Amino acid sequence: MTSKLVKEIVEDYYKLKINAKTRQRKYVEARAIYYKLLRENSRMSLEAIGKTVNRDHATAIHSLRQIKDWLEYDKELKRDYNTINNRLQDAMRLNPELFKDVLTMESFYEIEYHRLKHESELKYKSLLTKYHFLKSRLEKYEPNRVERGEFDLV
Repeated sequence: MTSKLVKEIVEDYYKLKINAKTRQRKYVEARAIYYKLLRENSRMSLEAIGKTVNRDHATAIHSLRQIKDWLEYDKELKRDYNTINNRLQDAMRLNPELFKDVLTMESFYEIEYHRLKHESELKYKSLLTKYHFLKSRLEKYEPNRVERGEFDLV
C-alpha cells in the first residue's frame, strides 16, 4: 500500500508516470525521489522497490546514491523532495491504518539490535561447541595441561 501511495503522490506532483521507460532527467529525478521516500518510510527491500517501477535493485541503489548529491546542490529538487515528503507525511497522519508497514527509525534500530543480538548468540554457541570439542580432543593428548586449566575460558 505504501508504494502505491508514494507512487501516486510523486506522479501527481510531477504529472508523469515514473515507470515509463525513459532516461529523461525529470523521470530519473522523480524515480529517485520515489526510491528515497520508500526506503525511508517502508520495510521494502531495494529489489522490491525497484520492481514496483520495473527496475532492478542496482538501479535503485544508484538512484539513492545520486539523489543524495543532487539534494545537496540542487535547491529546486530539494524543494520538490520536501514538498512531496510533506504530502506523504500528511497522508500518513490522516490514514495511519494504511501505513502499518511503515518503519520508523526507532523501530528500525530496535529490529536491527535484536537481529544482531540473535546472530551474536548463535555465533557464540557455535564457537563454544567448537571449543568444547577441541578441548576434549586435546585432553586425549595433553591431559595434564587440560587439568591445570590452561585452556579454560575466563
